[in-house]
Amino acid sequence: MPQCTDFSEEKIEKALFLDIDGVIHPFTQSYYEYMNDIERLLNKLEDKFHINYREFNVCDVAMAYYDWDKDAVNEIKRILDATGAKIVISSSWRCSTTGNYLPFLMRMHDLQKDLYGYTPIMQSRPVEILEYLKMHPHIKKWVAVDDMDLTGAFPENAVVTYPKITTSDADKCIEILS
Repeated sequence: MPQCTDFSEEKIEKALFLDIDGVIHPFTQSYYEYMNDIERLLNKLEDKFHINYREFNVCDVAMAYYDWDKDAVNEIKRILDATGAKIVISSSWRCSTTGNYLPFLMRMHDLQKDLYGYTPIMQSRPVEILEYLKMHPHIKKWVAVDDMDLTGAFPENAVVTYPKITTSDADKCIEILS
């Protein structure tokens, strides 16, 4: 059986399958501008969260800090607050070692408290989501938020975003989850 990661044994009923790039991380590379100031950022984060962010890929840390769009993050929080859904990461950010420290990157935006799990890594995003749902039959309502068009696989449960999630996109998510 494919591996997936869950952070809680709680049985949730609503899930938001979250891609990161193109949803809360618009396709920008502004973090490059700040790489010469990475020591200051790492010190700031370590002072605030008491976590050694130097153990992580500093490019990922800088991207999560500088490039994750604050308005987009707030739209995700609005969906979660309005519906009681929890986040299941379907993004490629869950792959490799980044997945091990993604909760600490999410903590910078206060999203870690709503992180429930990661989909298994398989051949395609729709297959991964379907496998996760099969492994978690207690999930009754769900939405996949992605810049990849998943409406062919999930016509009733996919919201396509680009370059980031908007208020209108978030409203669709709330409608699907309600």
